[in-house]
Amino acid sequence: MSTTNEKPTGDADPSASPTASNPDSSTGVSTNLKRENFGRVALRKLLPIWRRSIKFLASLKLAVVIIMILGGVTAYGTIVEAQLDAAAAKKLVYAAPLMVIPLLMLAISLIAVMIDRWPWQKKHTGFILAHIGILILMLGQWVTNQFGVDGSVTLTREQPGKSITIAPTDLTVFSSMDGARYASIYSREVDFFLKPARADSPLVIPLPDADLKVVESHAYALRDQKFIETPENAQAGAALRFQLVNDQVNVTEWMLQPAAGQIETKEFGPAQISIVGEFPRELTSRNAILLKPLDGEKLAYEVHTAREGVKVKRGRLKAGESLLTGWMKLEFRLLKYLPRAREEVRYIPQDRPTPITNAAIRVEYRAPGEAQVKSQWMGLNSILKLFSNDQVYVVQFANRRVPLGFNVALKKFEIGRYQGTLRAASYQSWVSVDGLGERLISMNEPLKHAGYTFYQASFESDEQGRPVASILSVNRDPGRSLKYLGSLLIVLGTLHLFYLKRRTARAAATAESKASAAT
Repeated sequence: MSTTNEKPTGDADPSASPTASNPDSSTGVSTNLKRENFGRVALRKLLPIWRRSIKFLASLKLAVVIIMILGGVTAYGTIVEAQLDAAAAKKLVYAAPLMVIPLLMLAISLIAVMIDRWPWQKKHTGFILAHIGILILMLGQWVTNQFGVDGSVTLTREQPGKSITIAPTDLTVFSSMDGARYASIYSREVDFFLKPARADSPLVIPLPDADLKVVESHAYALRDQKFIETPENAQAGAALRFQLVNDQVNVTEWMLQPAAGQIETKEFGPAQISIVGEFPRELTSRNAILLKPLDGEKLAYEVHTAREGVKVKRGRLKAGESLLTGWMKLEFRLLKYLPRAREEVRYIPQDRPTPITNAAIRVEYRAPGEAQVKSQWMGLNSILKLFSNDQVYVVQFANRRVPLGFNVALKKFEIGRYQGTLRAASYQSWVSVDGLGERLISMNEPLKHAGYTFYQASFESDEQGRPVASILSVNRDPGRSLKYLGSLLIVLGTLHLFYLKRRTARAAATAESKASAAT
């Protein structure tokens, strides 16, 4: 009779039990079981909520509501753009939560619809392609908004383009001890359209030894320029208002000397007008009117002619009198003359933009040790010089500039006009680009280089209508490939849906005909 070492199950050795060797293990097992049970219970409770949420987000009713909201917001943006401008519409509508939130809801709804169809089948191919295409298209636009560049560059024969001017505005302060070398001590992006500066909530600019703050701002303002006579200031320069007129030209301008004895010049194509402290000893080599301020009501003048052999015309002139220049039948009329004057500029706010309105700010400055607070207006893309005891500050309010990384130089600008008029019918620029050489940019032929696309947008002309600068629109769109891909998927998905619908209809018709034949 054989025997074994096994013990009856009921009389098992307690020392062999895991719980006997580790009293805490029973507690651990119980805790794990509780956690698993809790997880299952939570999953059973959350799963219906998840399914109901997906069904709601994927519902046609919600999609219709979102599309109606987007349509209403787009209509509102169109109205804002018509009343103000595209920049205002972008800030108030298209890049604001008013548009961003419905677009996010649309993206969530599209994702929910695809989840609701899971598991996907072959018949869902077009449906899935179209929805993924819309999502990729929206992603591409987001990439463009965040990382794209859209601006302009102005080219002249003398000044090549090195940077792009874009819409965001910056307020920068430079300081100098000697007036020659400047260092930036303050710079920040400002948006006075969305956050205007007011006297009760100014933008304070910290300076080491002075007080400077922006106390007023206007998105649209008209520049109002006045020249005020200051006979008590012996250092003030002269100011005059004049008119140049002939059969084809009628120009009225103000001129102001920076200070007494200094030179101020205005260019008018082949001619120039200058206020001088003293007449030059040598004749100028171009058509020019030189005006020398005198005490009292009169100016001394010299009229120089570029043609050889023509004598210099000299004399005196007072307000209300005129003289014939001898070139192009131009007549110079002196409308007003102030022997000593200063310029006073202010900006008048407007409700809507016009071609002559500009953004403007008013700054207040108090130098150290002075009780008087000086107030000064600044237009967009202008600078203001302020002086303290031992420092010179330059305040710049301007559009941001983005370096191109290469130079674009204007070689030749060509303009075609409608027959018998001065209206431009077409225009194009021959430019020299670093790394490319000479290239043509026309209205229908952009230039692509280093990720940028240059379009011929406009040009600037002088008083006689001759072009003096070419304006190029510059764009860099890192989201373009995504938008192309998204558009392609939408087209493919739509075609597949139509193909599937047609094939299904054909199969149904075949089945119906077979059933009819069988009966």
